Amino acid sequence: MSHQQSPVSGRVNTQQHSTAGTADLFLFDLKNEASEHGFKADESWTLQLSTDEEIAGLKRQYYPVISSRLKPAALLEVFQVVKQRLQQTLSSSDLALTENDIARNEKKHLAAFSSKHNRK
Repeated sequence: MSHQQSPVSGRVNTQQHSTAGTADLFLFDLKNEASEHGFKADESWTLQLSTDEEIAGLKRQYYPVISSRLKPAALLEVFQVVKQRLQQTLSSSDLALTENDIARNEKKHLAAFSSKHNRK
């Protein structure tokens, strides 16, 4: 029985590893961009799940905008992991999100921006 469960367990661990790796890379990019653009210690990133149109709008309004295009299941997991690692509280609506909600609403990107850094 444990032999049959092993592949499933391995797949879950691989998926969790992939999610953690993607989250780590996203956080690394945030740290570098914050340093490069002179973010102050009290500045934080706003995280948003975005459609193609929304990401284009964010890029017109804010600089820098860090984004990653992911499939719905990965997008949800990476969003939650990144919020937690940034010590941002997951709202009840964040916690209630499902992969189906993300797909239905055509959310494809995890976007991060600082509302204090508008494009001029």
